[in-house]
Amino acid sequence: MDSNERRVMRVVMMLRLTVFIAFVFQVNGQGVGVRNVPTVSYKQQDMKLQDGKLGQPAVHHQQGLDPAKENMQQKHGAGGTGRQPGAGKPAAFRLSESRECADDIVKHCNPKIYKNNFAILDCLQNDIKIMEDLSEVCQHFIWKYKLNLTRDDRFDYAAGEVCKQELSQNEECSQLEKGKGLIIPCLVDNIVNITGNCRTYLEKMARIVFSDYRLIFHFVDQCNADIQQFGCGRVAPLDENDVHSQGKTLECLADKIGDLHDGCRKQLLRVAELQADDYHLDRQLYYACREDREHLCADVPAGGGKIYECLFKHKFDNTMSAKCKEMLTVRQQLIAQDVKVEKTFYSACRRDMKEHHCFKKDTEEGGDFRRANILLCLENAIKTEKQISPECQAEMAELRQELMEDYSISPEILTDCKTEIMESCDKGLERGGKTIHCLMDLARPARDQRSHKQQKTMSAKCRRALEALIQEADPASDYRMDRVLQKACEPVVQVGCKHVQPGDARVISCLMDHLDSEIMNDECEERLMEIQYFVARDFRLDPALYKKCHKDAQKLCSAPEDWANPQSMTPDMGPLVLPCLYRHMKQQDEGPKVSKQCKNEIKRVMKQRAQRVQLKPEIEQACLRDLGMHCSESDDPGANQEISCLQEHYDQLDPECQDVIGNFTEDEDEMPELDIILMKACTPMINKFCDADEEVDGDDTDDIMECLIENKNRKDMNEKCRAGIEHHQLISMKNFRFDHKFKEACKRSVSKFCKNRKTKNEVISCLSEHVRNDTLLDEKQRIDRVCRKQLRVEVLERGEDIHLDRKLEDACHDDIKQKCQGVDSGNAKMIECLKSHQKSLSPKCHKVLFKREKEEAVLGDYKVHSVCKRMIKMFCNEDDMEEDEILPCLKKNKDRPEFDEKCHQLIVKREIAENKDYRLNPELQKKCRLDIPKFCSDILKAQKNDNELQGKIVTCLRKKFAVKRLSRECNLVIRDIIKDSAHNYMEDAVLASACEGEIIKYCGDEHEMAMKGRNSESRNKVEMVQVQDGSGKVVECLKQKFLNRIITNTVCKQEIERVIQESQIDINVDPLLHMTCQRDLQKFCGDLEPGEGHRMACLLAELEDHPKQISEKCLKELEKRKLLWELAAQGKPIEGFHDVYQQIVASPSKNYLLFVICSIIGVFFLVGITCGRVSKRVAKQNKMK
Repeated sequence: MDSNERRVMRVVMMLRLTVFIAFVFQVNGQGVGVRNVPTVSYKQQDMKLQDGKLGQPAVHHQQGLDPAKENMQQKHGAGGTGRQPGAGKPAAFRLSESRECADDIVKHCNPKIYKNNFAILDCLQNDIKIMEDLSEVCQHFIWKYKLNLTRDDRFDYAAGEVCKQELSQNEECSQLEKGKGLIIPCLVDNIVNITGNCRTYLEKMARIVFSDYRLIFHFVDQCNADIQQFGCGRVAPLDENDVHSQGKTLECLADKIGDLHDGCRKQLLRVAELQADDYHLDRQLYYACREDREHLCADVPAGGGKIYECLFKHKFDNTMSAKCKEMLTVRQQLIAQDVKVEKTFYSACRRDMKEHHCFKKDTEEGGDFRRANILLCLENAIKTEKQISPECQAEMAELRQELMEDYSISPEILTDCKTEIMESCDKGLERGGKTIHCLMDLARPARDQRSHKQQKTMSAKCRRALEALIQEADPASDYRMDRVLQKACEPVVQVGCKHVQPGDARVISCLMDHLDSEIMNDECEERLMEIQYFVARDFRLDPALYKKCHKDAQKLCSAPEDWANPQSMTPDMGPLVLPCLYRHMKQQDEGPKVSKQCKNEIKRVMKQRAQRVQLKPEIEQACLRDLGMHCSESDDPGANQEISCLQEHYDQLDPECQDVIGNFTEDEDEMPELDIILMKACTPMINKFCDADEEVDGDDTDDIMECLIENKNRKDMNEKCRAGIEHHQLISMKNFRFDHKFKEACKRSVSKFCKNRKTKNEVISCLSEHVRNDTLLDEKQRIDRVCRKQLRVEVLERGEDIHLDRKLEDACHDDIKQKCQGVDSGNAKMIECLKSHQKSLSPKCHKVLFKREKEEAVLGDYKVHSVCKRMIKMFCNEDDMEEDEILPCLKKNKDRPEFDEKCHQLIVKREIAENKDYRLNPELQKKCRLDIPKFCSDILKAQKNDNELQGKIVTCLRKKFAVKRLSRECNLVIRDIIKDSAHNYMEDAVLASACEGEIIKYCGDEHEMAMKGRNSESRNKVEMVQVQDGSGKVVECLKQKFLNRIITNTVCKQEIERVIQESQIDINVDPLLHMTCQRDLQKFCGDLEPGEGHRMACLLAELEDHPKQISEKCLKELEKRKLLWELAAQGKPIEGFHDVYQQIVASPSKNYLLFVICSIIGVFFLVGITCGRVSKRVAKQNKMK
């Protein structure tokens, strides 16, 4: 075909189109004014336009007429022209010339359109007020006219020519009988797939078809029963007079769409789909919103669903009429059932829906186009990182905003939450998203509701509907989807989250991080909590968590593969995914673990949700009763306050609540960042003292907590941080497992040796007892080294604050009030105060305190570690030493010049305590374990458990030291004790007790020297000297008074004699003599090993043999000591031959004494021999007689 032929064909086609348009606009009225008049059939090639008239028609009379209307139909034939059928060429029928409507047309329509019947129809139908103002006769006449238009065979033939190709492709429409008014409605029903001239024709006819449900193809057949059931109109002839109200039937059915049967529902949705392109086709909405469109959407062109879209956006504009809002809501409810009703959304997302198989044809014939399923399907594609067009994403965002803004467009909310809305949410009058947030608030437990004066509960059906809506709208992924939240939180976002790109899911996370900051306002906090309440209960609703942890959740926790798959995730599964992931994150053994990126997200979420109980579903569900009972005083609990309250009342909680709070507290110890109060106050302190990075991982969290505890009592420690640390410590004491590091280090030992112990103090005491027994018996430790090391930390921590030792605090409650009122509980001050008043404590307090001292002696003394920290590092290798070796190490080095004075004083205090009771001295117990029962059994038999022995055992061993009866190891320990007590008489408990009066009376100057420059207001003189008598001046004073025979107290004299005799055995235990004679010892006795009295004997021998060679000071001191020894010897009773021998050996005149003794023995020997022979001789003589 050449170009000329193509031109001819185009001209022919244009001519045919022109003829058709002329036919539609100028002769549509011929023979169609009323029903049952003759209709005319034409062939397209014979049609000619002649002065607005048609060519000769072939006449056909319709069959099946109603006889009762024959006269009227004949009267008004051809629209009232009086022309009989078949009487030549019919004149063009004009509505403006009809008797029935002429007056109404003149009244309401412009004269310029009188020749155009379709223009007149638009004029009469475009305003509901005009329709209602029409006369009843005209209304009925117009309706008959429209009915005949849809059923006139000329229109069917015309449609057959203009839509020939479309009919050939649609088998259903092509097979319909012409002249029955079925073809045009059928084509309109399929208008979505039609383009070009056919579409133009059908769109014009659609305005007529959709004006009355009875004109819609198949609609009456499918919806007759529903129309009658719900009272939405009648199809009986008697109702035809009410023609102008029949369009309301569609509105009524739309309002009942959830209750319609499938056939009618599909028909209704199909009509709505066909109306989607042009809002003029939805006559009821058009009537309701015509004026609103003029002032709100005047610049928006019709078609493509643009008018609908514009009106939806202005739905909550104050200037929009109530009727328009109502009709828009009906339209949106239809969209909920079929997204194709929303033209712009469907057009933008059609390809994406098809590509991602969102129609679900397997679940419903023809496909499931419900908005919820389609939106979830598309969101699932986004969540699983599949491609969605930008246009579709934009439409999705608008739809999600509408869902959060208007509850009435969600059928499930409207139906299932009707009671809640009417009773608790101002009957739904508050729009703009407020009703949705009211329901969110109502969904929370009564104790969390802020907006309801009368706390109510939500039905399960309403809760499920609300959960579905929130998943559908997904506001957590973009806070702008919830305009209520956006409006409330915009000031916070602008200040605290301006670095986050708008629309990013991190905005919500940022808001959560600022939940308790100064920039957070109450309204934003409340709205945020309402959203987060649901996010916390569905793993999928936290976008970042889902993105980073989806694969791990699927692999480890049986989470569904798809984000939106209602069949694969039950309602109860959502809250279980995160705990499951957290368990896998914590597990230490080998096996599948979460990825690093997921681990970071889990920590973020755990930290954010730790701020409120309502964000911890497992806690809230189990602890509602306990929260009401113990934690209901505050109307607006801050960060972590409710959880802290539950922790403080842990012992009073119900078992189920106790269990979940225990689990959380355990997690909190493992991850300190979960303790929001603590971390908020202590972050600067962590950076200052702990040298920690912001991102900590693994065991670093344990180290941070230990670091904070260790530095808790520093002067520059923040008070709020100190309080947070103390709270953490107090809570951890309630149960052994609340201390993660302790639990992990000692779980095997606890399960084996302390199985029935629950509280941390009970476990510490149990393990301490095993360690102490094994240490003292010098047996293999049953508690492994790792546990012992951590146990030391726990004992030290407990000793820091009496509040951390509930048993001791309870036992000493009255004593604290009486003796330590006003003393700080921390830094071991209160415990040290009790120790300083140990003699006067109540039996109950004394017993527990003494038990703690025994545990500290083996496992660690907080005060020693605190005061002597630098000395321990300097002189003792703490890592390689057992705890019971640290104090002996410090004792050996305490007299070094570089030794810290405060530490020295504390060590002296501890030595005094040890010498009062040997059970506080593990070294003595181990090395003298055979000597004590051998020489001091009578004291052991008389002792009572947990009562101090007041130095009796040590004094017993000292006496045996004086007579050299002790084993070598025990002798060395006792020698050191005697040496130390020579420097400070308080280390000799028996002497201090026996001579207390004499010390105060006769050694006052020494006391004054000891107390010089010290604050003595709170101490008596003896107490002051106990830490200041480092040079042994008091002991020397007592010796001098003893030598001068001033002391008359027999008990005191005996103790002084014992001290003098002890110094006679070994010069090393006499510090004054040893210092004075140090050069002489080096000169005369340097080759002798110290101990066993060898050096003292050497010096005395040198004094006896070469007195002039000894230095003057040493000679003077030795002479003084000789006098003391002689005087002490006089007062000591001889208990046996061994005592005699010891007295002679120790005497400076031992050579003389030995000579005298030997002489006496010799004399006795000679006398015996002589006397014996004489007696024997006499006996022999007598025998011989």
